[in-house]
Amino acid sequence: MGDPPFSKDDAQERADQIAAFRAEVTQLQQDGVSPFTPDQLTVVSRHHAVLLEDLARRFDIDRTAADRRMSLGMRIASGFGAVTLTAAVVSFVYQVWGSIPTVGQVLLLTAGPMAAVIAMVVAGQLERTRYIAAVMALVACGAFVMQTVLMGEIFNLRNSPHALLLWAVFAISIAYPWRLVLPFALGTVSLVCYGAALTFWLSGVTWSAIIEKPEPLMVAATVLLPFASRVPRELVPAGRAMLLILALTPVLLLSLVAGPSLLPWSESAVRATYQVLAILAALAVIADGVRRSQDEVILIGALFAGVFLLTRFVDWWWDWMPRYLFFLILAAVALAWIWALRVLRRHAAARLA
Repeated sequence: MGDPPFSKDDAQERADQIAAFRAEVTQLQQDGVSPFTPDQLTVVSRHHAVLLEDLARRFDIDRTAADRRMSLGMRIASGFGAVTLTAAVVSFVYQVWGSIPTVGQVLLLTAGPMAAVIAMVVAGQLERTRYIAAVMALVACGAFVMQTVLMGEIFNLRNSPHALLLWAVFAISIAYPWRLVLPFALGTVSLVCYGAALTFWLSGVTWSAIIEKPEPLMVAATVLLPFASRVPRELVPAGRAMLLILALTPVLLLSLVAGPSLLPWSESAVRATYQVLAILAALAVIADGVRRSQDEVILIGALFAGVFLLTRFVDWWWDWMPRYLFFLILAAVALAWIWALRVLRRHAAARLA
């Protein structure tokens, strides 16, 4: 059967190729075209059946549209389960917190992440889909965050941004071996926040100012963005998506409100600068996503451009323009947008041809 795929994404891609091949052969037969003899089709069909069975056994791939819908439902359920189970753990700790001595508090906080990690490893060994492992990984992340926060309160530790780095290292460390997407995304967010917070902290400014001054977040996410493609394939879309969101959100915010900016300019100059930057960023992100065939990049770039244009149009025209004309302009912009994306897609297809 050749060299086996090295990841679930590769296995799923191979299964999708087989499904597309079968659908095309069926369509050709309906059109009266028979490029294969019956014996050839039998050999190919048997080979595909054995290959799909092996891929399903080792990677739990989705072989049909129904399988994909079930997988989506399981991912949603696992996310909901992770949130609720983490909330239950945190609520339990706070419920018994005041009734146990300091030693017991430290032991409880230490045992929480360790127990969750052990449960994650056991679930990952027993379950091929690793949905339960993903739930326990998120619980471990929540328990570790709670541990660092409450340990700091118990021992009156100095407030510093280094806890963000600990959170990032912990989340990425448990996500990497198992290719768990959500913990990796959370670790990426923590790492970006740490880079931004460290800038303030080293400057003698309260590091929590990243909430009020988002530009360092934008810079940190942009700096890390080229490294997103160097992680395992299964984790690339999540890491890249989170970095793009963290890089583009401050641009959108500062194009509307100049107050949070660190730039020593007038508010009108800051807004104008970020409005131009938003336009350039949207075009660059969408064009790069089309060129590299990265669906999540195209989606984020398109959503960013749509929200930015909507806010600009409302600011410019809503108060004085007739409503029908306002929405007519929006419709015209949407049609122009569709045309521009089609042109980009044609150019990308021509380069691949």
